[in-house]
Amino acid sequence: MIFDKVLEIYQKYYICIHCLGRMFSLLGSYTTNYERGNSLLLSLTMENHSNYLSGDSVLHKESIINLKLLAENAHYYPSQKVLSDEGLNFVKNDSNEVCYLCHNIFSDIQKYIKKSTQILEEIEFNNFLIGSRPKAQIINQEDKFKTEFNLLEAESFKSHFNRVVGKELMKHLNKPPEFNSPEVLLIISLDFENFNVELKLKSIYIYGRYNKSIRGIPQTHWLCKKCMGNGCELCNYTGKQYLTTVEDLISPEFIIASKANDSKFHGAGREDIDVRMLGSGRPFILELRNPKIRNLDLIKIERFVNKKNRKRIRINNLRYTSKKEVIELKSSAKDTKKVYKAIVKAESKIDKEKFGYIILKLKDSFENQEIHQRTPNRVSHRRADKIRKKMIYQINGKYIKPNLFEFIIETQGGTYIKELISGDEGRTTPSFSEIFKTKLICKSLDVLEISL
Repeated sequence: MIFDKVLEIYQKYYICIHCLGRMFSLLGSYTTNYERGNSLLLSLTMENHSNYLSGDSVLHKESIINLKLLAENAHYYPSQKVLSDEGLNFVKNDSNEVCYLCHNIFSDIQKYIKKSTQILEEIEFNNFLIGSRPKAQIINQEDKFKTEFNLLEAESFKSHFNRVVGKELMKHLNKPPEFNSPEVLLIISLDFENFNVELKLKSIYIYGRYNKSIRGIPQTHWLCKKCMGNGCELCNYTGKQYLTTVEDLISPEFIIASKANDSKFHGAGREDIDVRMLGSGRPFILELRNPKIRNLDLIKIERFVNKKNRKRIRINNLRYTSKKEVIELKSSAKDTKKVYKAIVKAESKIDKEKFGYIILKLKDSFENQEIHQRTPNRVSHRRADKIRKKMIYQINGKYIKPNLFEFIIETQGGTYIKELISGDEGRTTPSFSEIFKTKLICKSLDVLEISL
């Protein structure tokens, strides 16, 4: 049945040995499509040669027809040799005939290897993967072919091509393939005449913590409100609302060292622009996109960043991590505990004795209690209007003068501290202002600690 199918194919089309094997690739294991195709043609040649020598006149005549088909239409040299040795004539067709299915793509794999190795010359990596995007012409022609001959055990052109190129490239690079998370992905777009190799490099993820010792800079980029990043007179054509960010102070040295295209900053939450980040710092992960260098001297980079940005920001605890931890960092934000120091001004003066009494009431009302916070007025233009429930764990107060106090507040991540103090016109309840029975305003705020 399989032999009949092979003969039927070559009566109408010439296909290369690679493609012949691919048409039956689900049959048999531990071999390549080329070996499978060659085995089919060799077995057919042997069987027909045996029939030719059998003495049976019917088989004798049929075997000559089949051997000539393999010699002339399949350009199969062993069949040609049998005919020559037996003194049988056959027509030597052009052995450079183009494969109907692949147009000899599988006969010239080295051009893909050469181009790929050139692209990878200056790239540092430990593993790779080959992918491909065959044009519709290749896929459609093969689908019609399979339908015409009712071929149900065939492998796709794409998987065949990826495997052949991948195995050959592995020999040249002396590096293993990685199918789940490759550091280098080479995508070959091809048709019958042309091809292009696109390089995709797996991002590097660097975990660390940062301290921000000055006020007035945001964590990441803010687009200019007027031009939304396009550049205008208001933003001096930078497209930015703030010229300097924590991200801007940290990322450039990593981008330079890794020869990355760009980066993305992932923070475990963010402090307000006018809030300092003290203590052991805020966890962050810096994603370096399309890095040509993967092995970085993190200690050297840390020292350089800290020296360059002394009195502004500081980074520490750098280590390599993964995209998985980015997801965990974002999803766990609500489960963090944060300690803040707030300097608070009161509208009415309060003596020290009364302050002590109110602090006890404050602790009784808030500690290990849940508060409700509606999205604050100050961020309602960019955040969904909803009620957030947050835990307050601990509060300590210090009397500075009759209308100025210091509070140390431990809360659940995502708590709006300024609104916890002011009440935000009733949008946060209860609030410090409610307990003090006077309007309170947070004059300055520092994050002292973040516990994941």
